[in-house]
Amino acid sequence: MRAPQPPPRAAAARPRAAAVMPPRPAPSEWDGRAAAAAPPARRAAIHAGGSRAAPCARPEPGARAGLKGFTLLEVLVAVALLASMSALMWESMHLTFKAREQSSRIEDLNHAAQVAMRKLASDVSMAYLSNHVNPKEPTTKTLFVGKVDSMLFSYLGHERRQQGARESDQGVVEYRVERDPDGEGRALVRREKAIPDADPERGGVKEVLVSGVKEFRVQYWEDKTGGEGDWKDDWRAEMEDAQKSGVAGSLSPQVAPVGSALMKAAQDKMLEKYKLPSRVYIRLLLEDSEGNEFPFETQARVHLQYPLNF
Repeated sequence: MRAPQPPPRAAAARPRAAAVMPPRPAPSEWDGRAAAAAPPARRAAIHAGGSRAAPCARPEPGARAGLKGFTLLEVLVAVALLASMSALMWESMHLTFKAREQSSRIEDLNHAAQVAMRKLASDVSMAYLSNHVNPKEPTTKTLFVGKVDSMLFSYLGHERRQQGARESDQGVVEYRVERDPDGEGRALVRREKAIPDADPERGGVKEVLVSGVKEFRVQYWEDKTGGEGDWKDDWRAEMEDAQKSGVAGSLSPQVAPVGSALMKAAQDKMLEKYKLPSRVYIRLLLEDSEGNEFPFETQARVHLQYPLNF
């Protein structure tokens, strides 16, 4: 009988080979490499004290030139340039809007002046005097009273603006300079009386033609024999004066057609004293809010120079 065999021994663990580490350079050699890679300031410190340089040395500010970003000085310069450009743009826009406003104001003033001058010249051209009145019961009064700064006259240019109104083309109109009711300064005011009566100096409707009037001047041309004449500052012709002198009114007595014609011719000759000026010179000087002056001038020809007597 065989004797029992002893249990097999566990295999002895083989020792593992130690990790092979690269040889560490000598301190002197390592310091040399670190000094070569270090910045100049750190390199000088290594050579002076022999101390070991840190492997991750922080670069100096000069070494960050390749990084993206702006310095404070660059930001300040950019802000200053932007502010300068904004100021230039604002000044340019301000001047543009100011010029546009001034141009619009001058255009409105010029348009108002031209409308006023056309209306005034049209009314003056239709001025008239009439001898067709009843001396005993005068209900209407025709006149032409012109001064150097105002005019009041009868004219044939009234327009009916309401249907069925008991009005005709006859009327009384007055032009004068008064205080502007809508603002400061003076204005050229037109007053029209649609129904003529014995009191043309009162009543009627007023309207402002143009504001900012600095000067309103009127002159009247008087024709003389030989084709000569001169300008006058005043002109007054009223049929009421002719009635008082016995010149105006119906012809009486009427004895015969030939006699009537002779009397009418004599009356026409006497009525020449009450004729109207052949031309009227009008000057209008306007002033805007900045003190700029704008002169306007025109002349109007009176078509019915002698009183109506037919």
